[in-house]
Amino acid sequence: MRWPWRRRAESPPGEARTISFQQVWGSGADQRLTAVTSMDTALTLVPVFAATRLLSDSVASLPLQTFRQVGDVRMPITDPALIRDPTQYGTVYDWVHRAMTSLTLRGNAYGLITVVGGNGGPSQIEWLHPDDVEILHDRTDERPQWFFRGRPLDASLLVHIPGYTLPGRVLGLSPIMAYRTTIETGIYAQSFGRDWFQNGSTPAAILTSENRLEQADAKALKQRFRAAAEAREPVVMGGGLEYTPISVPAEESQFLATLKMNATQIASIYGIPPQMMGGEVGKSLTYSTVEQDSLNFVRHTLRPWLVKLETAISGLLASPHFVKFNVDSIIRADLLSRYQAHHLALADGWMSRDEVRALEDRPPLPNGEGSSFTPPVPATSQPTAQPATAPGGTL
Repeated sequence: MRWPWRRRAESPPGEARTISFQQVWGSGADQRLTAVTSMDTALTLVPVFAATRLLSDSVASLPLQTFRQVGDVRMPITDPALIRDPTQYGTVYDWVHRAMTSLTLRGNAYGLITVVGGNGGPSQIEWLHPDDVEILHDRTDERPQWFFRGRPLDASLLVHIPGYTLPGRVLGLSPIMAYRTTIETGIYAQSFGRDWFQNGSTPAAILTSENRLEQADAKALKQRFRAAAEAREPVVMGGGLEYTPISVPAEESQFLATLKMNATQIASIYGIPPQMMGGEVGKSLTYSTVEQDSLNFVRHTLRPWLVKLETAISGLLASPHFVKFNVDSIIRADLLSRYQAHHLALADGWMSRDEVRALEDRPPLPNGEGSSFTPPVPATSQPTAQPATAPGGTL
Protein backbone atom coordinates (compact mmCIF):
# COMPACT_ATOMS: atom_id res chain seq x y z
CA MET A 1 0.00 0.00 0.00
CA ARG A 2 1.25 3.51 -0.88
CA TRP A 3 0.60 5.91 2.00
CA PRO A 4 -0.20 9.52 1.04
CA TRP A 5 2.70 10.95 3.05
CA ARG A 6 5.16 9.04 0.80
CA ARG A 7 4.55 11.71 -1.89
CA ARG A 8 6.84 14.02 -0.04
CA ALA A 9 9.77 11.69 -0.45
CA GLU A 10 8.96 11.21 -4.13
CA SER A 11 9.02 14.94 -4.98
CA PRO A 12 12.00 16.18 -6.95
CA PRO A 13 14.87 17.52 -4.83
CA GLY A 14 14.52 21.19 -3.97
CA GLU A 15 10.73 21.25 -4.35
CA ALA A 16 8.17 21.42 -1.57
CA ARG A 17 4.63 20.78 -2.78
CA THR A 18 3.05 18.98 0.19
CA ILE A 19 2.00 20.14 3.64
CA SER A 20 1.79 17.07 5.90
CA PHE A 21 -0.75 16.51 8.64
CA GLN A 22 2.00 16.98 11.24
CA GLN A 23 2.52 20.48 9.90
CA VAL A 24 -1.20 21.24 9.85
CA TRP A 25 -2.37 19.69 13.11
CA GLY A 26 0.91 19.16 14.93
CA SER A 27 2.81 15.96 15.70
CA GLY A 28 1.03 15.22 18.94
CA ALA A 29 1.96 15.96 22.54
CA ASP A 30 4.59 18.54 23.37
CA GLN A 31 7.50 16.58 24.81
CA ARG A 32 8.34 19.46 27.12
CA LEU A 33 4.92 19.11 28.72
CA THR A 34 4.75 15.30 28.81
CA ALA A 35 8.27 14.59 30.04
CA VAL A 36 8.03 13.15 33.55
CA THR A 37 10.21 15.52 35.56
CA SER A 38 8.01 16.00 38.63
CA MET A 39 5.36 14.29 40.72
CA ASP A 40 2.72 16.72 39.45
CA THR A 41 3.39 15.73 35.83
CA ALA A 42 3.19 12.02 36.62
CA LEU A 43 -0.14 12.51 38.41
CA THR A 44 -1.72 13.84 35.22
CA LEU A 45 -1.72 10.24 33.96
CA VAL A 46 -4.92 8.57 35.13
CA PRO A 47 -3.44 5.12 36.02
CA VAL A 48 -0.65 6.72 38.09
CA PHE A 49 -3.15 8.87 39.98
CA ALA A 50 -5.47 5.87 40.41
CA ALA A 51 -2.70 3.59 41.70
CA THR A 52 -1.16 6.05 44.15
CA ARG A 53 -4.59 7.25 45.31
CA LEU A 54 -5.78 3.68 45.91
CA LEU A 55 -2.70 2.79 47.97
CA SER A 56 -2.58 6.06 49.91
CA ASP A 57 -6.31 6.14 50.63
CA SER A 58 -6.41 2.47 51.64
CA VAL A 59 -3.50 2.70 54.07
CA ALA A 60 -4.48 6.08 55.53
CA SER A 61 -8.06 4.95 56.18
CA LEU A 62 -6.95 2.02 58.37
CA PRO A 63 -7.05 2.59 62.15
CA LEU A 64 -3.54 2.94 63.61
CA GLN A 65 -3.43 1.33 67.05
CA THR A 66 -0.74 1.30 69.74
CA PHE A 67 0.27 -1.75 71.81
CA ARG A 68 2.69 -2.64 74.58
CA GLN A 69 4.58 -5.89 74.37
CA VAL A 70 4.51 -7.83 77.65
CA GLY A 71 6.34 -11.11 77.16
CA ASP A 72 4.47 -12.94 74.44
CA VAL A 73 1.32 -10.87 74.95
CA ARG A 74 0.53 -7.52 73.34
CA MET A 75 -1.66 -5.19 75.32
CA PRO A 76 -3.55 -2.27 73.73
CA ILE A 77 -2.67 1.06 75.32
CA THR A 78 -3.63 4.70 74.96
CA ASP A 79 -2.13 6.23 71.84
CA PRO A 80 0.89 8.48 72.49
CA ALA A 81 1.01 12.06 71.20
CA LEU A 82 2.72 11.03 67.95
CA ILE A 83 -0.26 8.85 67.05
CA ARG A 84 -3.03 11.09 68.45
CA ASP A 85 -1.86 14.37 66.90
CA PRO A 86 1.21 13.82 64.67
CA THR A 87 0.93 17.00 62.55
CA GLN A 88 -0.16 20.62 62.68
CA TYR A 89 -1.68 20.28 59.21
CA GLY A 90 -4.63 17.92 59.34
CA THR A 91 -5.40 14.62 61.01
CA VAL A 92 -3.72 11.24 61.40
CA TYR A 93 -5.33 10.30 58.09
CA ASP A 94 -3.65 13.24 56.34
CA TRP A 95 -0.34 12.45 58.03
CA VAL A 96 -0.27 8.82 56.88
CA HIS A 97 -1.60 9.81 53.45
CA ARG A 98 1.30 12.25 52.86
CA ALA A 99 3.84 9.60 53.79
CA MET A 100 2.26 7.07 51.42
CA THR A 101 2.05 9.61 48.58
CA SER A 102 5.77 10.31 48.89
CA LEU A 103 6.60 6.60 48.99
CA THR A 104 4.48 5.64 46.00
CA LEU A 105 5.60 8.53 43.81
CA ARG A 106 9.21 9.16 44.83
CA GLY A 107 10.11 5.97 46.65
CA ASN A 108 11.08 7.88 49.80
CA ALA A 109 9.28 9.67 52.65
CA TYR A 110 11.17 12.39 54.51
CA GLY A 111 9.85 13.60 57.88
CA LEU A 112 11.12 16.53 59.92
CA ILE A 113 10.74 16.24 63.71
CA THR A 114 9.16 19.52 64.77
CA VAL A 115 8.04 18.76 68.36
CA VAL A 116 9.84 16.60 70.93
CA GLY A 117 7.90 15.13 73.86
CA GLY A 118 8.85 14.92 77.51
CA ASN A 119 10.31 11.44 77.07
CA GLY A 120 12.72 12.69 74.42
CA GLY A 121 10.80 11.08 71.56
CA PRO A 122 9.12 12.94 68.69
CA SER A 123 5.57 14.18 69.24
CA GLN A 124 5.02 15.72 65.81
CA ILE A 125 6.60 15.04 62.44
CA GLU A 126 5.94 16.98 59.25
CA TRP A 127 6.52 15.18 55.95
CA LEU A 128 8.66 17.20 53.54
CA HIS A 129 8.16 17.35 49.80
CA PRO A 130 10.54 14.66 48.51
CA ASP A 131 11.77 16.89 45.67
CA ASP A 132 13.07 19.39 48.24
CA VAL A 133 15.33 16.84 49.95
CA GLU A 134 18.74 15.85 48.56
CA ILE A 135 21.43 13.49 49.76
CA LEU A 136 25.18 13.56 49.41
CA HIS A 137 26.79 10.11 49.31
CA ASP A 138 23.86 7.84 48.51
CA ARG A 139 25.85 4.82 49.64
CA THR A 140 25.63 2.71 52.76
CA ASP A 141 29.41 2.61 53.16
CA GLU A 142 29.55 6.36 53.88
CA ARG A 143 27.73 8.65 56.26
CA PRO A 144 25.02 10.44 54.23
CA GLN A 145 24.65 14.20 54.33
CA TRP A 146 21.15 15.59 53.95
CA PHE A 147 20.06 18.90 52.44
CA PHE A 148 16.67 20.63 52.40
CA ARG A 149 16.29 23.16 49.59
CA GLY A 150 20.05 23.40 49.37
CA ARG A 151 20.63 23.94 53.09
CA PRO A 152 22.24 21.32 55.39
CA LEU A 153 19.70 19.31 57.38
CA ASP A 154 20.35 17.92 60.86
CA ALA A 155 20.20 14.14 60.42
CA SER A 156 18.98 13.70 64.02
CA LEU A 157 15.78 15.58 63.11
CA LEU A 158 15.15 13.63 59.91
CA VAL A 159 12.94 10.56 59.62
CA HIS A 160 13.66 8.72 56.38
CA ILE A 161 11.49 5.83 55.17
CA PRO A 162 12.76 4.30 51.90
CA GLY A 163 10.44 2.33 49.64
CA TYR A 164 11.97 -0.15 47.21
CA THR A 165 15.60 -0.39 48.35
CA LEU A 166 18.67 -1.58 46.48
CA PRO A 167 21.77 -3.07 48.13
CA GLY A 168 24.38 -0.45 48.92
CA ARG A 169 21.95 2.47 48.54
CA VAL A 170 20.36 4.69 51.17
CA LEU A 171 17.55 6.08 49.04
CA GLY A 172 14.64 4.03 47.79
CA LEU A 173 14.03 3.58 44.08
CA SER A 174 11.55 6.07 42.63
CA PRO A 175 8.84 4.25 40.63
CA ILE A 176 8.18 7.39 38.61
CA MET A 177 11.77 7.76 37.46
CA ALA A 178 12.44 4.03 37.09
CA TYR A 179 9.46 3.62 34.76
CA ARG A 180 9.58 7.05 33.21
CA THR A 181 9.24 5.72 29.66
CA THR A 182 6.10 3.74 30.51
CA ILE A 183 4.46 6.74 32.17
CA GLU A 184 5.41 9.11 29.35
CA THR A 185 3.90 6.66 26.84
CA GLY A 186 0.63 6.83 28.72
CA ILE A 187 0.73 10.64 28.77
CA TYR A 188 1.36 10.65 25.00
CA ALA A 189 -1.69 8.40 24.52
CA GLN A 190 -3.82 10.70 26.67
CA SER A 191 -2.66 13.71 24.67
CA PHE A 192 -3.49 11.88 21.43
CA GLY A 193 -7.02 11.25 22.65
CA ARG A 194 -7.41 14.87 23.68
CA ASP A 195 -6.23 16.11 20.28
CA TRP A 196 -8.46 13.57 18.51
CA PHE A 197 -11.63 14.92 20.08
CA GLN A 198 -10.43 18.52 20.26
CA ASN A 199 -10.10 18.49 16.47
CA GLY A 200 -13.59 17.10 16.10
CA SER A 201 -12.22 13.58 15.48
CA THR A 202 -10.97 14.94 12.16
CA PRO A 203 -8.70 12.40 10.44
CA ALA A 204 -5.14 13.37 9.75
CA ALA A 205 -4.62 14.69 6.24
CA ILE A 206 -2.26 16.33 3.79
CA LEU A 207 -2.60 19.36 1.56
CA THR A 208 -0.97 19.04 -1.85
CA SER A 209 -0.36 21.83 -4.35
CA GLU A 210 0.44 21.60 -8.05
CA ASN A 211 2.74 24.58 -7.65
CA ARG A 212 5.87 25.08 -5.64
CA LEU A 213 5.09 26.52 -2.20
CA GLU A 214 7.36 28.96 -0.46
CA GLN A 215 7.64 28.70 3.29
CA ALA A 216 5.57 31.83 3.90
CA ASP A 217 2.83 30.61 1.55
CA ALA A 218 2.73 27.20 3.18
CA LYS A 219 2.47 28.77 6.64
CA ALA A 220 -0.41 31.00 5.54
CA LEU A 221 -2.27 28.05 3.99
CA LYS A 222 -1.88 26.00 7.16
CA GLN A 223 -3.21 28.80 9.32
CA ARG A 224 -6.21 29.39 7.05
CA PHE A 225 -7.01 25.69 6.89
CA ARG A 226 -6.78 25.14 10.65
CA ALA A 227 -8.78 28.26 11.46
CA ALA A 228 -11.63 27.22 9.18
CA ALA A 229 -11.61 23.58 10.30
CA GLU A 230 -11.55 24.39 14.01
CA ALA A 231 -14.43 26.86 13.52
CA ARG A 232 -16.44 24.11 11.74
CA GLU A 233 -16.64 26.25 8.62
CA PRO A 234 -16.22 25.16 4.99
CA VAL A 235 -12.62 25.29 3.83
CA VAL A 236 -12.11 27.17 0.58
CA MET A 237 -8.90 26.11 -1.17
CA GLY A 238 -7.60 27.57 -4.39
CA GLY A 239 -4.39 27.53 -6.33
CA GLY A 240 -4.64 23.86 -7.21
CA LEU A 241 -4.66 22.69 -3.56
CA GLU A 242 -5.87 19.15 -2.92
CA TYR A 243 -7.04 17.85 0.44
CA THR A 244 -6.36 14.15 1.03
CA PRO A 245 -7.64 12.69 4.32
CA ILE A 246 -5.84 9.79 5.96
CA SER A 247 -8.56 7.80 7.65
CA VAL A 248 -7.06 5.95 10.61
CA PRO A 249 -9.70 4.90 13.16
CA ALA A 250 -8.76 5.21 16.81
CA GLU A 251 -8.85 1.41 17.18
CA GLU A 252 -6.39 0.90 14.31
CA SER A 253 -4.04 3.52 15.73
CA GLN A 254 -3.88 1.36 18.88
CA PHE A 255 -5.11 4.31 20.96
CA LEU A 256 -7.52 2.35 23.15
CA ALA A 257 -5.23 -0.68 23.37
CA THR A 258 -2.33 1.53 24.40
CA LEU A 259 -4.33 3.12 27.22
CA LYS A 260 -5.45 -0.27 28.55
CA MET A 261 -1.96 -1.77 28.26
CA ASN A 262 -0.47 1.24 30.02
CA ALA A 263 -2.94 0.89 32.89
CA THR A 264 -2.07 -2.81 33.20
CA GLN A 265 1.66 -2.06 33.26
CA ILE A 266 1.33 0.61 35.93
CA ALA A 267 -0.88 -1.69 38.00
CA SER A 268 1.90 -4.30 37.82
CA ILE A 269 4.48 -1.74 38.95
CA TYR A 270 2.49 -1.08 42.13
CA GLY A 271 1.34 -4.66 42.65
CA ILE A 272 -2.33 -3.77 42.21
CA PRO A 273 -4.86 -6.06 40.51
CA PRO A 274 -5.28 -4.48 37.03
CA GLN A 275 -9.08 -4.63 37.13
CA MET A 276 -9.08 -2.24 40.10
CA MET A 277 -7.75 0.62 37.94
CA GLY A 278 -9.00 0.00 34.41
CA GLY A 279 -6.39 -2.54 33.29
CA GLU A 280 -6.82 -5.94 31.71
CA VAL A 281 -6.68 -9.23 33.60
CA GLY A 282 -5.52 -12.54 32.22
CA LYS A 283 -8.01 -14.94 30.70
CA SER A 284 -7.16 -17.57 33.34
CA LEU A 285 -8.81 -15.52 36.10
CA THR A 286 -10.98 -17.84 38.18
CA TYR A 287 -14.16 -17.05 40.04
CA SER A 288 -13.59 -15.35 43.38
CA THR A 289 -15.75 -13.59 45.94
CA VAL A 290 -15.53 -9.95 46.95
CA GLU A 291 -14.21 -11.04 50.34
CA GLN A 292 -11.45 -13.12 48.74
CA ASP A 293 -10.48 -10.23 46.47
CA SER A 294 -10.24 -7.92 49.47
CA LEU A 295 -8.12 -10.47 51.35
CA ASN A 296 -5.75 -10.85 48.39
CA PHE A 297 -5.47 -7.06 48.07
CA VAL A 298 -4.49 -6.74 51.73
CA ARG A 299 -2.14 -9.72 51.66
CA HIS A 300 -0.27 -9.08 48.42
CA THR A 301 -0.60 -5.33 47.85
CA LEU A 302 -1.06 -3.48 51.14
CA ARG A 303 0.82 -5.71 53.58
CA PRO A 304 4.36 -4.72 52.49
CA TRP A 305 3.48 -1.02 52.78
CA LEU A 306 1.81 -1.55 56.16
CA VAL A 307 4.80 -3.42 57.59
CA LYS A 308 7.19 -0.74 56.31
CA LEU A 309 5.22 2.07 57.98
CA GLU A 310 4.57 0.08 61.16
CA THR A 311 8.28 -0.68 61.56
CA ALA A 312 9.34 2.92 60.95
CA ILE A 313 6.74 4.49 63.27
CA SER A 314 7.27 1.88 66.00
CA GLY A 315 10.98 2.73 65.96
CA LEU A 316 10.07 6.29 67.01
CA LEU A 317 8.17 5.14 70.11
CA ALA A 318 9.57 4.22 73.49
CA SER A 319 10.20 0.49 73.79
CA PRO A 320 8.31 -1.82 74.18
CA HIS A 321 5.54 0.18 72.49
CA PHE A 322 4.65 -0.41 68.85
CA VAL A 323 1.88 0.31 66.36
CA LYS A 324 -0.24 -1.86 64.08
CA PHE A 325 -2.74 -1.07 61.36
CA ASN A 326 -6.12 -2.74 61.81
CA VAL A 327 -7.08 -4.26 58.46
CA ASP A 328 -10.39 -5.70 59.64
CA SER A 329 -12.28 -2.82 58.05
CA ILE A 330 -11.11 -3.95 54.60
CA ILE A 331 -11.52 -7.69 54.93
CA ARG A 332 -14.74 -7.46 56.92
CA ALA A 333 -16.90 -10.46 56.02
CA ASP A 334 -20.54 -10.39 54.98
CA LEU A 335 -23.27 -10.29 57.62
CA LEU A 336 -24.01 -14.02 57.72
CA SER A 337 -20.33 -15.01 57.88
CA ARG A 338 -19.68 -12.53 60.72
CA TYR A 339 -22.61 -13.80 62.77
CA GLN A 340 -21.51 -17.40 62.28
CA ALA A 341 -17.97 -16.49 63.40
CA HIS A 342 -19.38 -14.68 66.48
CA HIS A 343 -21.48 -17.70 67.35
CA LEU A 344 -18.45 -19.99 67.21
CA ALA A 345 -16.39 -17.57 69.34
CA LEU A 346 -19.10 -17.50 72.00
CA ALA A 347 -19.70 -21.25 71.86
CA ASP A 348 -15.97 -22.01 72.21
CA GLY A 349 -15.72 -19.58 75.14
CA TRP A 350 -12.82 -17.46 73.89
CA MET A 351 -14.84 -14.24 73.45
CA SER A 352 -17.37 -12.57 75.69
CA ARG A 353 -20.69 -11.12 74.50
CA ASP A 354 -19.43 -7.59 75.12
CA GLU A 355 -16.36 -8.23 72.96
CA VAL A 356 -18.56 -9.51 70.15
CA ARG A 357 -20.85 -6.50 70.54
CA ALA A 358 -17.85 -4.16 70.34
CA LEU A 359 -16.91 -5.70 66.97
CA GLU A 360 -20.38 -4.76 65.72
CA ASP A 361 -20.13 -1.21 67.20
CA ARG A 362 -22.70 -1.96 69.88
CA PRO A 363 -22.48 -0.87 73.55
CA PRO A 364 -21.81 -3.39 76.35
CA LEU A 365 -24.75 -5.05 78.08
CA PRO A 366 -25.90 -3.35 81.31
CA ASN A 367 -24.67 -4.41 84.76
CA GLY A 368 -21.71 -6.30 83.28
CA GLU A 369 -23.93 -9.07 81.95
CA GLY A 370 -21.85 -9.49 78.82
CA SER A 371 -18.38 -9.40 80.37
CA SER A 372 -18.27 -13.05 81.46
CA PHE A 373 -17.12 -15.86 79.24
CA THR A 374 -19.47 -18.70 78.42
CA PRO A 375 -18.00 -22.16 79.09
CA PRO A 376 -17.31 -24.06 75.90
CA VAL A 377 -20.23 -26.12 74.71
CA PRO A 378 -19.19 -29.79 74.56
CA ALA A 379 -19.55 -31.42 71.22
CA THR A 380 -22.63 -33.57 71.13
CA SER A 381 -22.55 -36.94 69.49
CA GLN A 382 -24.66 -37.26 66.45
CA PRO A 383 -27.30 -40.09 66.54
CA THR A 384 -26.39 -43.02 64.43
CA ALA A 385 -28.66 -43.47 61.48
CA GLN A 386 -30.80 -46.60 61.82
CA PRO A 387 -31.89 -48.60 58.82
CA ALA A 388 -35.44 -47.90 57.83
CA THR A 389 -37.94 -50.62 58.51
CA ALA A 390 -41.32 -51.38 57.14
CA PRO A 391 -44.12 -53.61 58.31
CA GLY A 392 -43.12 -57.15 57.73
CA GLY A 393 -39.34 -56.61 57.41
CA THR A 394 -36.45 -54.29 56.55
CA LEU A 395 -36.49 -52.27 53.39
